[in-house]
Amino acid sequence: MKKVFIVSLLLVIVFLIGNAEMALAENGGGCHWYRCTGKYSCGSGIESEWVECVGLCIYEVYAELYSDWFECDLGGRSLFSSNKNFVGIGSGYVGDLGCAVDLRGNSMTADLYEDDHDCMDQLRCVVDESCYIY
Repeated sequence: MKKVFIVSLLLVIVFLIGNAEMALAENGGGCHWYRCTGKYSCGSGIESEWVECVGLCIYEVYAELYSDWFECDLGGRSLFSSNKNFVGIGSGYVGDLGCAVDLRGNSMTADLYEDDHDCMDQLRCVVDESCYIY
């Protein structure tokens, strides 16, 4: 009877650890692909719109956001944040960028501020694992 109890306890522990790892992966851990609608504004309304794929990788102490034309190193999570809001710096075809990312379930908003100009790109995205950057 004692052996059955120990084996049962071990199985429950393995099950709980596996579920915790799955919960971490589903709540932002690892890399995910997003299909985004981008809008570019330079002070006087929206100047252009497009659709693109964006990758977001979340690690224990920082995250990375990237596409074909930019990349951002994100850290600086706000106080009491739970891997939902990130800020950081990056670079792209337009020069240096300030980056802010807000995650909400399966969607994401990324604001990219151009340091050399008074312009901003905003990406509104949804998870789409078929959207992949090569």
